[in-house]
Amino acid sequence: MNTTPAERLEMRWLPVVDAAGRTRMEATWVAVPTAAAAAYAVPHAA
Repeated sequence: MNTTPAERLEMRWLPVVDAAGRTRMEATWVAVPTAAAAAYAVPHAA
């Protein structure tokens, strides 16, 4: 197959507040456009 996908999945951490008011982080998968994925990428120092 020679097609380029328009979206890809990324895992992101989101803060969630429970009923008691405590905040915790939960991971969730989100679909992002492939053009935006390059702009969102975080460079890492080698």
